[in-house]
Amino acid sequence: MDHILPTSERQVRPMTKLEPQQQYEVWLTAVEQAGGKMPTGRIVKDVVQRIMERTKLPNTYQISEVCQILVKDNPDLKGKGGCWGIVNQVGEFSCTVIM
Repeated sequence: MDHILPTSERQVRPMTKLEPQQQYEVWLTAVEQAGGKMPTGRIVKDVVQRIMERTKLPNTYQISEVCQILVKDNPDLKGKGGCWGIVNQVGEFSCTVIM
């Protein structure tokens, strides 16, 4: 399992703002969640998101960045999960987007 290395930017990009030790832990968790196989970028992103929520790391998005809507517990976003938007305002733990 520890011999599987990332093969695409999509797998690595979500980890870039984390400390090296956290990156290593994210990757091992993502490989584990992928059943010991190569994890998708989506799996890596989900693992990073859970770590950010748990450790309350600051928001890493930047204005004009393209992102995917994550509904969480916001009823205003119902039916928009998975849609794409462009970040136009960055808060400490959330963003405002233009769709």
